[in-house]
Amino acid sequence: MYWLQKNNYIVVLFIAFVVIVGILLITDNGKTTYEQIEIQHGDTLWTLAEHYRGEMKPQEWINLVQLENHLNNEIIIAGQVITIPIAEDSHYIAQNKMNEDSHSIEVASKDQ
Repeated sequence: MYWLQKNNYIVVLFIAFVVIVGILLITDNGKTTYEQIEIQHGDTLWTLAEHYRGEMKPQEWINLVQLENHLNNEIIIAGQVITIPIAEDSHYIAQNKMNEDSHSIEVASKDQ
């Protein structure tokens, strides 16, 4: 017990490690991938959640985005690049980046 009192920083590091591992296990069920997107004018976390959340609850998806991007609130700004979770069962529309002059749209699905 004396050794533990003398080396309390080891206990703090161990507790921090356990908390971080716990958070990772709770939030990552292995079915989610992450992608970086640029916020467009008019985007909100709620509208993005409707496109990318899959069967996840909107508030749960927003909480993951806030955690991943270190956001203190739900405010996002046009031009900002954020990392978002994309559920395996989500369907979303992605712009075809191969030919920027093209106006075609590619429909992407994680279950293909």
